[in-house]
Amino acid sequence: MPGTIINVKWPKGWVVLHTALDGSCVSTESADPNDHYRPWMEQYIGKQGWDWNWGMADNDVSENRLTIKIRQSKSKYATIAALKWS
Repeated sequence: MPGTIINVKWPKGWVVLHTALDGSCVSTESADPNDHYRPWMEQYIGKQGWDWNWGMADNDVSENRLTIKIRQSKSKYATIAALKWS
C-alpha cells in the first residue's frame, strides 16, 4: 500500500490492559508494540494490517526502533504519531 513511513522508539514500560467498572486497573510491564501503540493507532488511524502496519527496517533492532507504515489517506496522523513516540 502507498503510504507514509515513520520510525519511532521501541516501547517499554507499564501499560493498563483493562479498567474495571469500579475504576480499578489491571497493569503489566510490557515491551510489546501492540500494548503501547495499537490502542491509539486503532482509535485514530484505523485497522492494523489495513490502514497501518509495523515492521522492522534494516537498523531498527540495533537502534531499538520500530518502523510504522500508515496508509496515504491517513497520513495526517503520521506526524502526530512520530512526535508522540519519538
